[in-house]
Amino acid sequence: MIKTRLFLLLFLASLITLSAQTPAVSTFELPNGLKVILAPSSGVQAAAVCVYHMRGARQEPADARGIAYLYQYLMFDGNQNLEPFDHVLFINKMGGVVSGRVNYDNAVFYDLLPAQEINVALWLESERLKSLRLNDANIDAQKNQVISRIGRFLESNPAYRAQTWVSAKVFEGSAYEVPLYGDLNRLRVLSNDRVRDYYQHFQNLGNVLLIISGRFDISELRAGINRFFQDIPPGRRAAAPAFSAQNPRRAHVVKNWLLPGLKKHFVVYGIKAPARIGYNFVYFDFLRTYLTDPRLSRLETILNAVNKLDVEIESFFSDYMEANCLLIQVSSPRRFNLEKAKYIIDKEFQALASNPIGNNDMKAVRSLMELDFLKGMTSLEDRCLRIGEFYHMFNDLNFFDDQLKRLRRIVPYDVMESAKKYLAKPNQVILNVYGE
Repeated sequence: MIKTRLFLLLFLASLITLSAQTPAVSTFELPNGLKVILAPSSGVQAAAVCVYHMRGARQEPADARGIAYLYQYLMFDGNQNLEPFDHVLFINKMGGVVSGRVNYDNAVFYDLLPAQEINVALWLESERLKSLRLNDANIDAQKNQVISRIGRFLESNPAYRAQTWVSAKVFEGSAYEVPLYGDLNRLRVLSNDRVRDYYQHFQNLGNVLLIISGRFDISELRAGINRFFQDIPPGRRAAAPAFSAQNPRRAHVVKNWLLPGLKKHFVVYGIKAPARIGYNFVYFDFLRTYLTDPRLSRLETILNAVNKLDVEIESFFSDYMEANCLLIQVSSPRRFNLEKAKYIIDKEFQALASNPIGNNDMKAVRSLMELDFLKGMTSLEDRCLRIGEFYHMFNDLNFFDDQLKRLRRIVPYDVMESAKKYLAKPNQVILNVYGE
């Protein structure tokens, strides 16, 4: 632990100057309603062009869940002027990277490429917004792939099936209860016309941010943006309720599954965590890091280093704006070891809710979280994502200083109160999966 702390402090010192380099963010809006956010950085020779949709799976009609998830793949399936995956080939040939994903609250697609080629990315992204290829053949192919892939996971991967069940229980009654891909049976019979019609809402420029980070000449960039985006039909931001943080669960759930042929018994803990818009989020994130981050995991220490249980520990954390879920999975071929691990975890949760974390652990975890935050600022695509999310949640662009200050102000009492509220039994969903 001492070596880990020393490494963190030295590595943090090498990046700490970033804290004084608040990204200089500016913004303007095109006549058609497209909001443009610029975050220049003179220390790189690259640029990231990000199209941030302030819409995700949660805005879909209840009987058509899965449409936005399909767009995640249809975005790379060509348009009026480009064949399938031409977009990816253009960027890859320049040594760049293309990526994208649809979440519950938003959808993000970006290109990372050499700074001098930024107009290529502007052209490609404008083409996707103007004329995405949504013919029957493309839609049917992507629907079949999603149904086949997810179906295989659910059938062949007990852990995936268990985590899906636990997550649904944690988010019961909320927009996050249904998987991103929706109901596979409904998706199978979903009308292609619904997919085409809904895209007009999804790509509405009033709900889209064009975020650009990296090296660029602002006057030349503005000319390129006007050239490629100004002729897209105008949009108006749809009225939507403000994000509001959800409360913790109030009913403890424990369920047992017996699966023939299972080689390792495992338990999945689902803990409903604070919303990203909530003030408690940073405190719980500290707690999550302390318990599960592989670089200093408290659970790894008490279960394996101290008690020699030789169990496997995995964790997964969602990234949602109104509520989150921490999944912790503990596995062992020996059921006795698994049961003992469950007992120790329960006692650890109780201890965290009644005793403050020591100063040395506080410093180590806080340094690690600050390190990760500052490292993220060196990634152009991550910077674009953070700017978009912060603006989406708070209608504010000054995320850098605000987040860093909150992180540095965490004290042991904050962590203890977060544990008392969110590690409590009523806020837990537990699924025990045993082999017969």
